[in-house]
Amino acid sequence: MTAVKKASNINVRIASDELALIRRAADASGKSLSSFVIEAATASAEKELMDQRFLHLDAALFDSVAETLAQPARVHPELAALLRDDSRWATSKP
Repeated sequence: MTAVKKASNINVRIASDELALIRRAADASGKSLSSFVIEAATASAEKELMDQRFLHLDAALFDSVAETLAQPARVHPELAALLRDDSRWATSKP
């Protein structure tokens, strides 16, 4: 696998306690500080941009979606039963 040549950089000012926290997390994950920060910043940027994604719908599809969303909520008995189920597999409790 070939390494990607990195030609750009950023400089930031950061409080010492924040830097210490980020260093601890990078160490815990077995990554360099740079790799950890780049990975976290990239994930945050992708999430932010996904929240702003534009969806183009033709008029008929838009009207159909709008009509569906305007309907009152309905209870789906099977889904309601599943959400009430407190089985061990259905939770993150040990």
